[in-house]
This record gives sequence, C-alpha cells and structure tokens, in this order.
Amino acid sequence: MTERKRFAPFRRLLGDRKGVAAIEFAILALPLFIMIFGIIEVSLMFFVNSSLDASVHKISRMIRTGEVASSKITLNSFKAKICDDMFLAFSCSSGLVVKVSVLSDLSSAASTDPINNSGKLAVTETYDIGKGSDYILVQAFLPWEATVNFFSLSSAKLSDGRYLLGSSALFRNEPF
Repeated sequence: MTERKRFAPFRRLLGDRKGVAAIEFAILALPLFIMIFGIIEVSLMFFVNSSLDASVHKISRMIRTGEVASSKITLNSFKAKICDDMFLAFSCSSGLVVKVSVLSDLSSAASTDPINNSGKLAVTETYDIGKGSDYILVQAFLPWEATVNFFSLSSAKLSDGRYLLGSSALFRNEPF
C-alpha cells in the first residue's frame, strides 16, 4: 500500500467542510452566553438600584415636608412605603435596612462602610426624623441576590454571596 493511499482518509477528513459552522459556534457559544447573561445581570442590578434610589428620594421627601411627623409613620411603615414605590423590588420588605439620622451640620455627613470585615451587613437601623430645620441623612441598603451568578461583578459582596445596593438622601427639613 502506497503512502498516498494510506493517508487518503485523513486528507478527505481535512478537506471536508461540513459542520464547520457548528464547531465554530460551539467554540464561541460559552463566551457569547457569558457576555449576554453578564449584560442582563448588570442591567437588572442597575435598574433595581435606580428604582431604590428614586424611591428613597421620593419617600424621604415625606420626612422633609413634615408628613412623616404629622402622620406618625413608624420605621416599618417607612420601609414599606419605600418597597411599595419600587418597581421589581424582589424581597425588598424582608431585606431592606434603613438608617435615618439627624446631623448637627452638613460637615458631619460622612459615608460609612456598610459591610464589616467579615462580609456581613453592619448597619444598625435608626429612625430619627428630627424636627424642623434639622439636617437629615436617609440611607437605605438592600441585599441583592444575583440572578445569573456566573462570575463576580464586584468585590463588595456580602459573605453569603449577595451584593449590596444602596441609596442615600441628605436634606434639611422644612420648618414645621
């Protein structure tokens, strides 16, 4: 048997182009799907965080105008109003942590790290709406479960694998 006849099946295999598209798609499918699901995850997280931010600013206005003080709204009712105002608030009512505090002046407003060294949420809920002309800082934190958990989007994760979405509003109460 000549050498040419011995390698003929391999030459035919190398020359055959049937199924090339399927093989190329199989090679590119995993990176493509990771990119698509990553875009979906970031978009959904951004949307929920924007919704949280808009809701916190809208409901905080109730403190600013004195509506919370006159209606005697409690912390749980305040949190429920924030969650009710949000669109797509998955598990908002059970996970939302709100801190409403009075500041002596604007220079005392400082950002705090809501995640401690062990990766736990380290925010103590307070609810002090102050009185007229007080500076008020409203902070809301919502642990967010990743929808598509292929990879880490941020290093600021809680120890249980959830991300922490946050929003704050700083304002001065109107005299009431």
